[in-house]
Amino acid sequence: MIRKEVINPKGTPPPSGPYSRAVRLGNILYISGISSRSPDGNPVRGTLEEETANVLDNLERTLKEAGSDLGKVLKVTVILNDPDDWDKMNTVYRKYFSKEPPARTTFQSNIAPARVEMDAIAHV
Repeated sequence: MIRKEVINPKGTPPPSGPYSRAVRLGNILYISGISSRSPDGNPVRGTLEEETANVLDNLERTLKEAGSDLGKVLKVTVILNDPDDWDKMNTVYRKYFSKEPPARTTFQSNIAPARVEMDAIAHV
């Protein structure tokens, strides 16, 4: 029987609510939404490019802790507060996923206070 494993990586922001940072089931890793935050959970503010890089750095640390990496990401969901930030986010995103980028959905939402947030599904 495959068991669910909860992963809350060191050096990444703790969940801000009743959820796990990541859950692994077999060889699939589900990573909760990550916004621009420092390891202690405080928001990191800057340009949209800086905030996007922070999100992707936190995603990369989570993947590493779970035994995976950016090359094994299958699907990313990107949530932007302002759709006008699309090009800025893509400029940074391309640097992290330069070869064979994962499937992706991007949408706009004003619900979260973050300017950019991403979740992911990856192979381990």
